Amino acid sequence: MKEKLQKFRDALLDAIPHKNYTPEQKAAITKKTALIGGAVALVAVVLLVLALFPVLDVQIDSNQSHYTEQEIVDALDKSAMTPMLSLMPRRAEKKLMDNLLYLESAEVKYQFPATLRISVTEETPLYYFYYDTQIGGKPHTGWLAIGADLRVVDAARDGQRFAELGLCKIAIPAPVLDETEPGRASRLRFTREEETEENAKTEQDFAYISEFLSWVENADLTGTLTCMDLSQKFDVRVTFDSRYRIDFGRVRDEQDFLQKLSLAEQILAEAGVDPEQKYIILLGEDECSIYPANDRDLDQPRS
Repeated sequence: MKEKLQKFRDALLDAIPHKNYTPEQKAAITKKTALIGGAVALVAVVLLVLALFPVLDVQIDSNQSHYTEQEIVDALDKSAMTPMLSLMPRRAEKKLMDNLLYLESAEVKYQFPATLRISVTEETPLYYFYYDTQIGGKPHTGWLAIGADLRVVDAARDGQRFAELGLCKIAIPAPVLDETEPGRASRLRFTREEETEENAKTEQDFAYISEFLSWVENADLTGTLTCMDLSQKFDVRVTFDSRYRIDFGRVRDEQDFLQKLSLAEQILAEAGVDPEQKYIILLGEDECSIYPANDRDLDQPRS
């Protein structure tokens, strides 16, 4: 058997064509092999260095967010000896977005040999509101800050911090909250899926809230929004500069909103109002009116 295997191997070797290379060809083949081997070795060394070399410097480019540079670095949970390859750019960007909810985008790049460059942009919340609801059968209260898209960006036990940031206080129908901690995917909703009674409302019944916020965001406003009451679809109220409140009533669409806003500004311009006085402007279907008001009427939504 051993002799048969030997003969079979010899037959295979004899069947393989052999080339007689000249000395010049052998030298070229040797050189090419050396170059390929050197390139492979170089790549292996670079990968090894990157895998083991720690991040020594982190640079924050164009940081326009309210997070400090140290907070951004800490959000990566990066120690001084973190190997470069353990911080994959896409994974690092996702970690920043998950941990820093104000961020709208994050970009992470490496600068050889040991520098991490981070650039972030922020989605600033525009509104805040008070909630009082049951979560998991237990009462929960507090304040949530949201953007125009109704995404929950921040939470606090006291709304004073949001007021100091210049956010507009709003009143909305009680939303359904599964948790009080904000999350990147947590957008306000107002109905529960299990509600199937004859008079049960759908999310479409509350679409006027996001629509109105979108109209306000795109409008050329002459004042600063300080309070909005969107708790009732047919009685929308907006306060500007803590000085005058516009009662829009029912707003059918964006064109209706812009026309009523223009009408309110015209009434203010023609009424000869006292700059020290505060006012409420009523925009009814048949008539419009303006009358003096006090602080309690302006920046306090309906309870």
